[in-house]
Amino acid sequence: MGKKIIFGVGFLALFFFVAGCAGRVEIKKPVKAVAPEATSEATVKEVKPILEPNEGLATKEDQAQALQGEGIPVAMSEGVTREPVTDEEKAVFKTIYFDFDKSDIRADARLALEKVTDYLKKNPKVKIVIEGNCDELGTEEYNMALGERRALSARRYLVSLGIAPERMGTVSYGENQPTDPAHTETAWALTRNCQFKIME
Repeated sequence: MGKKIIFGVGFLALFFFVAGCAGRVEIKKPVKAVAPEATSEATVKEVKPILEPNEGLATKEDQAQALQGEGIPVAMSEGVTREPVTDEEKAVFKTIYFDFDKSDIRADARLALEKVTDYLKKNPKVKIVIEGNCDELGTEEYNMALGERRALSARRYLVSLGIAPERMGTVSYGENQPTDPAHTETAWALTRNCQFKIME
C-alpha cells in the first residue's frame, strides 16, 4: 500500500515536470541589425551595380548626381568645339578604345590619356570635350548611357592625373556616330571609343 502511494506521488511529480517543460517558451535574444553606415567604405567602393538596359547616366542630371559623391563637379560643354588640327594636337588627342560593353580605361588608353594630360598642363587655357561612342549592339537608350559612362571614365582618369574637372566637358553620342558604319565586329570595335574635341 505504501509503495503504491509513493509510486503514484512520484508519477504525478514526473507528469507535472514534463508538462511544465513542454509549455516553457524559449526566449531568444534579438539579433542586432547592422546599419548600412557600419559597412566599411572600402567594401562599398568595391561593389559595382549591374546596370540594366534602361539604367545609366544618360542625362546631365544623372552625371552630376553620380559625380557628387566623388567631389568632382561636372563641366558642361559650352561654345564651339573643333577637331584637333595642328600636328601636335593630332598626335596628342588620339581616339581611345574600350572593350565590348565596358567603360574601364584600358592600358593602351592610359598611355594616350597621359599624353593628353601633359598637353593640357602645358596649355592651361585649353578646354576639351570628351565624346563617348558605342557600337550598334544594345538599345539606343542603353548605348547613350554607356557612351556617357565611357566619357566620364576618361574624364575621371584625367582628373586623377591632375587636370581640373572644369576644363573638361562630356557628351555621349551612343551609337549615332559610328567610326565605321559597317555591321561587322571590326567596325563595332572601332566605334567603341572616346574622341576628343577642343573647346573654343
